[in-house]
Amino acid sequence: MPFTTLKPNGIDLSQDFAFTGSVSGAGGGKVLQTQSITHNSRTTVSSGNFSGVGLEDTITCSASTSKVLIMVSGEYGVDSNNASVTYAGAKWKLFRNHSGISETEIFSTHTQHNRPENSGMDMIFQDNLNIIYLDSPNTTNEITYSVGAKNEPATTGIEFIAGGSNEYNKTITLIEIGA
Repeated sequence: MPFTTLKPNGIDLSQDFAFTGSVSGAGGGKVLQTQSITHNSRTTVSSGNFSGVGLEDTITCSASTSKVLIMVSGEYGVDSNNASVTYAGAKWKLFRNHSGISETEIFSTHTQHNRPENSGMDMIFQDNLNIIYLDSPNTTNEITYSVGAKNEPATTGIEFIAGGSNEYNKTITLIEIGA
């Protein structure tokens, strides 16, 4: 049986066509730039105050209407440090710093492990920090995004885990998306 070309409405679909018109509303949602920083160094938090965990990256948007998709990933452990506590937790915050002028918290999350003991036995748990957040910074100035952590209670400790040979890397990725 010979090959026949489909011709709905008399149009030969085997031919190449060039589009010469325009599509209104097109252009939004395109990836304009992307960058990522990866570390495999160990960072500890033991002060009971928010402090940086070694993940930050800077981006300058090409338009004030652009959005920035921030993705953070890293493995961490929380240790009760043999304290007489019934829980150990980690609080996480994502910050935006606009041109080094003002730092704003734009996202927060919390993880906690409860154990019905307070005898001073060591309690350790590990988890993965995964943040995906779409920000609307409304600027073309330089923006730095960073991750901070706080141990709770203050007698506990957090370790943003390090590995070697790209094992247990912690990563922050910034993607500018056109509006």
